[in-house]
Amino acid sequence: MTRKIIDKEYEFPCVEVKQGFGTFYACAIKARDLLKLCEPIRAKVMEEEYSHEAIDISVSKTAGTQREVHTTRPKQIAEYIKSGSASFPNSIIIGANISENGFLDEPKERKWRYSNGKLIIDKGALTSAVIDGQHRLKGFETLDEEQSELDDELLCSIYLNIPMTYHAQIFSTINSTQRKVNKNLIYQLYQIDMDEKKPEYWSPEVLSVYLSRALGSDDKSPLARRLNLAVASEKEVADGDWKASFSVVVEGVLKYFSSDPKGDRNLFYSRSDKVNEVERVYLKNDASPFRNLYLDGKDKQIYLFFLEYFKVFFDCVEKFDDTAFKSSVGIDAILSSGLEILTFLSKNEFENNLGTSLLAIDYASLPKDKTSSNRSLLRNVIIHSFCKLTGNKYDFHHSVNVEELDKYIINK
Repeated sequence: MTRKIIDKEYEFPCVEVKQGFGTFYACAIKARDLLKLCEPIRAKVMEEEYSHEAIDISVSKTAGTQREVHTTRPKQIAEYIKSGSASFPNSIIIGANISENGFLDEPKERKWRYSNGKLIIDKGALTSAVIDGQHRLKGFETLDEEQSELDDELLCSIYLNIPMTYHAQIFSTINSTQRKVNKNLIYQLYQIDMDEKKPEYWSPEVLSVYLSRALGSDDKSPLARRLNLAVASEKEVADGDWKASFSVVVEGVLKYFSSDPKGDRNLFYSRSDKVNEVERVYLKNDASPFRNLYLDGKDKQIYLFFLEYFKVFFDCVEKFDDTAFKSSVGIDAILSSGLEILTFLSKNEFENNLGTSLLAIDYASLPKDKTSSNRSLLRNVIIHSFCKLTGNKYDFHHSVNVEELDKYIINK
C-alpha cells in the first residue's frame, strides 16, 4: 500500500503524557484534518520469509497491524455521527514517523515532532499509522465533504518514533482485553518482533508464534497447511478436510515455557526504547516444564518435542476421518494433556512412553463431536493412558470418573 504525503504544515496544541510504555501526545484534531494525516497500515503477508537459524523452518513475514475494515460497522458509525449527538471520548491512537516500508524513520527524516507544547507536522511528511480507531475514522470518511460533522474534534493519542513492533504491542493489548478481535491476527502481530530482534530477544509469546507458524509450514508436521491464519501466503493456506485455529496452537505451546505470559511480555516491553535490549536471561524461572529450555535458548529442542508429539499422535488417528482430534478442540486436548503429563513425567520419560501410551487408546470408541465437554474427555483419556502405562497417579477433578476412562484404553 502506498502511503499518502501530507501537503502542508500542521500545528496542534497538545499535552505531553509520560507513561511506563513511552511518551505520547494528546491533542484534539478535526476529523476532516485527521483523515488527511493518518491511515491504517493493513496486516498482510510479505514475499520475504523469516527462519530461526537453529530450527530452519521458514515462515512468511507479516507487515502492518490493521485487520480489514468490517463491512457494516463504519456505516453504523456514520449514521451515529449524522445523528448530531455523536460522542467519541476514547482517543484515536496513531504512530508517526514510520517509513513507507514499515520501519522507524531515521532521526533526520522524522517530520512529526513535538516542540514547546505543540505537535508539529512538516509538509512532505508521510501519513501516520492508525494503531486503534480505524472504524471510527472510516465512519467519518463516508461523510460528504460539506457535512459539518467533519469539523468535530477527535481526541488523539499520538506516539512519535516507536517501531512498528510496538504498534502491534499496543494494538494487541487493547484489542485482546477490550474488543472482540480475531486472536489469530493478534498473535500473528507478535511476529513483527522477528524482523527486528534476534531469537535471544524473543519474548515467550513471540517464540510461541514462531514455533506455531513453523508447525503450520513444516512438511514433516501433521499441522502443515492446517492452521487458520489471519494473513497467510499461498503455501500456508489450509487445505484438505480439516483445519485448526492458529491461536489454539499458540496458546497451547506458550504454556509449556511461560506460566505468566503477560508478565513476561510486560518486562520485555518496559525496559527502554532499544529494540534489542531485553534478553531472556532477565526472566525468572517458573513452573512451566520447558522454562529452562526457553531461558537457555534451546528452541530447537522445544520445536522437535512438539513436532514428534504431533507426528506420533496423528499416525495413530490418521485412519479416522471423523475423529474430534482433527479440529481446534482436538489440538487443544493434545497440547493441554501433554502439559499435564509433564507434571509427573520428565521430558525424556514422556518421549520414551509416547508411542506406547498413544497406541493404547481406543480412538474408535471416543466421541466424535467437537465440543468443549468432549475436549475435557479427550484430554483426560490421554493423561489416563500415560498413567496406566507408567504407574503414575494424576489428580483428576473430583467430577472425573477414572473408571469410566478405562473403557477408552485397550489392554487395561
